[in-house]
Amino acid sequence: MVERYFQMMQQGDPGIGSLLCEDICWVAPQTSPLGRRHEGRAAVQELMGTGVALYDTSRPMQIDIEAMAAEGDRVFVEMSLRARTRAGDAYCNQYVFVFSMREGRIAEIHEYLDTLYTQRMLFDAD
Repeated sequence: MVERYFQMMQQGDPGIGSLLCEDICWVAPQTSPLGRRHEGRAAVQELMGTGVALYDTSRPMQIDIEAMAAEGDRVFVEMSLRARTRAGDAYCNQYVFVFSMREGRIAEIHEYLDTLYTQRMLFDAD
């Protein structure tokens, strides 16, 4: 399910919402401009759309999963994301995601990344 999520994310597949529980919660780092708990499928999809809009969507986003492990209902993913910012600058950041699964869907996502780099590259660049 998590591999499918990243494939759909990379392809910009609008059907990605079908992988999420209705009451999903995404916890973004509090030092990020988007940092807080985003609760409910609509709020999480809005967060995802806001995030994607920070990049040049005319160029493909590259997601490289370096490690993935599952224990119980949790999946841990270490990955890098390469893309172009809206300003056309190269962006590469490392992420760790912790997914909690429930009844075959994603129930919760915790996101960890270099928020200072993200701030400088995606938010302060405009």
